[in-house]
Amino acid sequence: MFVGQVPHDMEENDLRTMFEEFGRVHQINVLRNKYTGSHQGCCFVTFYTRRAALAAQNALHNIKIFNGMHRPVQMKPADSGHRNGKLPKFN
Repeated sequence: MFVGQVPHDMEENDLRTMFEEFGRVHQINVLRNKYTGSHQGCCFVTFYTRRAALAAQNALHNIKIFNGMHRPVQMKPADSGHRNGKLPKFN
């Protein structure tokens, strides 16, 4: 799952704790600037099951707003718009 609107102070371990509420998490990758290493405010989360991914999306997408953020979390399946190096577009 692609996750947008992630605070820059949330790292992989912080996100793992939150996402594991919905099921086992295989991997979390915070996107970082290639040159500076700075957090880009989004990540990819890979769950072991589709069911867990959908549960997280249903509970968080356009609903949860992280502390310090002004817009709700955006969650989309990574393969739905991550073709040709482009990130998914949101409503």
